[in-house]
Amino acid sequence: MEADNSDSDDDQDFLEGCVPAGSYVTIVLESVKPKNYNEIGTNSLLCAATLLPHENKVSVVHMGLQNCMGESTEAPVKSKDILTFRCGWRTWTGRPIFSQNNLKCDKHKFERYMPQSGGFFAASVFGPVTYTPCPMLVFRNVNGMKQLVAFGSMIGADADRTIVKRIILTGFPVRVRKRWASVKYMFSDPEDVKWFQPAGLTTKHGLNGKIEQSIGEHGTMKCLFNAPIKQHDTVCLCLYKRVYPKFVEDCNPGDEEDGTCDIRRKNTLIVK
Repeated sequence: MEADNSDSDDDQDFLEGCVPAGSYVTIVLESVKPKNYNEIGTNSLLCAATLLPHENKVSVVHMGLQNCMGESTEAPVKSKDILTFRCGWRTWTGRPIFSQNNLKCDKHKFERYMPQSGGFFAASVFGPVTYTPCPMLVFRNVNGMKQLVAFGSMIGADADRTIVKRIILTGFPVRVRKRWASVKYMFSDPEDVKWFQPAGLTTKHGLNGKIEQSIGEHGTMKCLFNAPIKQHDTVCLCLYKRVYPKFVEDCNPGDEEDGTCDIRRKNTLIVK
């Protein structure tokens, strides 16, 4: 009997402050501007919903999307463009970055534009924490109208997901002797050659190599490869940089297209 009484007391403590099911309640909204109140029509329906733990916080959310525009002639969607996201019953705007959705890798390649091939890709944006599964709709503003550009589902919130951007520096061998080559036009300063000396080199014909030393004062370098290199080959140096999504600026209507947005509130996310 004592155990039953303790369980009932715990239930009473848990239900304290809760509203019984089937009850009528009155919700009062404070600090509502008259302008926003007048925008609500007499036939409009207002919905109220509760949040799960941590859903009132902002993080970097990732979503798996698929382009629904196809091979259209319209302008492609660029990374960090202002887009509108509809996730469940919440809507917000953000500047996402697109990347490849690699399932077996911890680093994902950055995409400058939204892929149009029809395959799945990932979009990362600052947004409210949302648990999976949850459908996603992505819109962009075209002449004052919302155009659906992608759809998919939420992957999750993870600020440690690494998205890297790759650039390739190229040079050309001017003197070749078996596995040795003097490479020019990749750098213009000997200090740059010394800085990137620990980095590995590749060629378009599949060779791997390294920088041995700097030659002269114009960025020429002496390189060693794992096989004899040909005169018409191209030497490449791949560099990687981690990229992050951006907070959306507080823009006036119509300023999104011409890029005249003024940053009035930094690090602020408005969820509707």
